[in-house]
Amino acid sequence: MKITRVECLPLIYPYEKPIYDAIFKASHRQALLVKVYTDNNNVYGVGEAASFGGPLESTKTVIEKEIAPRIIGEDPFNVERIWKKVYYNSFQHARGGIVICALSGIDIALWDIIGKALNTPVYKLLGGYTDKVRAYASGGFYSQGKGTKEITEEIKSYLEQGFTAVKMKVGRNLTSLNPIDVMPDSEYNFTVEEDLERVESVCREIGPGIRLLVDANTAWDLHTAIVMGRHFDRLGVYLIEEPVCTDNMDGSARLAAALDLKVAGYETEQLVFNFARLITNHCIDVVQPDLSWAGGITECRKIANLAYTYHKEFAPHCFSSAVLLMSSLHFLCAIPNGGMLEFDRNPNDLREKILKEPLFIDKDGFVKVPDRPGLGIELNEDIVDKYLVKDTENEE
Repeated sequence: MKITRVECLPLIYPYEKPIYDAIFKASHRQALLVKVYTDNNNVYGVGEAASFGGPLESTKTVIEKEIAPRIIGEDPFNVERIWKKVYYNSFQHARGGIVICALSGIDIALWDIIGKALNTPVYKLLGGYTDKVRAYASGGFYSQGKGTKEITEEIKSYLEQGFTAVKMKVGRNLTSLNPIDVMPDSEYNFTVEEDLERVESVCREIGPGIRLLVDANTAWDLHTAIVMGRHFDRLGVYLIEEPVCTDNMDGSARLAAALDLKVAGYETEQLVFNFARLITNHCIDVVQPDLSWAGGITECRKIANLAYTYHKEFAPHCFSSAVLLMSSLHFLCAIPNGGMLEFDRNPNDLREKILKEPLFIDKDGFVKVPDRPGLGIELNEDIVDKYLVKDTENEE
């Protein structure tokens, strides 16, 4: 079997009303899907390359102009060889950033091909540890008109859907080192006291037995993170995600040692070498790369194995289309140290409608992995076409 062609599908789902995390404003959701075709009855795999922080066209260009020519003619089963070939041929500018995102999408698609060719689900190819995982509702974003009462009602609605764990945003504060002052709508922010009020209200509503996760998206300095973290300990918060800047490894380690709740991160990090520093220096309790961002399934296997040797939980960041959601589900079901599956609850047809058979949680808050070959993805082409960003340069 040989790789014959690579295709990128840039998709954008517009929002009527933007949402905000601690730093960024989202006026739309975007995803870059990747299809890798072979000469075996046109068997192809579907992956996703992270495109956070920039236009879809940037990552699309890297895939089409830089990576695709290097993998045409390769055997898709040789995933380690292909990964290394792409990485080292682009090494001078591939030690992180956009090239790794692009490679991640290719890599996920290759594993989909292998599973289809062998008529085996990817999670079984990777180890087959379980067939379902607990999901947590990922929401609680800031939004104009959403105060303490409204966010509390939002979190309550997720419990009514069956979730037993929920996540909300914190950190949109004009504190030291938060780059919010150079971002759009920087005047839309909250004091740390207002943030604490929001979390306290949610804790009162959900009561014991429900896991509450909070996410600061790297916005806080160490002092603020410690002060707020101690309040969260008092409230029984389960986990804090990306509390300080990704590069502040010493600060993250000091925070993790100071708090009872778990520290998770960092979705904005890439490659096993960098996660090795986070893991071995005990900067984090929960290891949280993104499969479409950190190097694909092949690289995240190495990260998960290293996390296992340090008795740390692996719970990937998963906040994009249903392709990444399905890939993350397969990965979690394959490993013995898998944590919860992030299940985004914000409106997004690229997640809700792009698969012919979408994923759902069961009555106990778990998601079962489909027992279909590969990643079990069958795209709804009508939805793909609806949100596809057309290449105007090639249109007549």
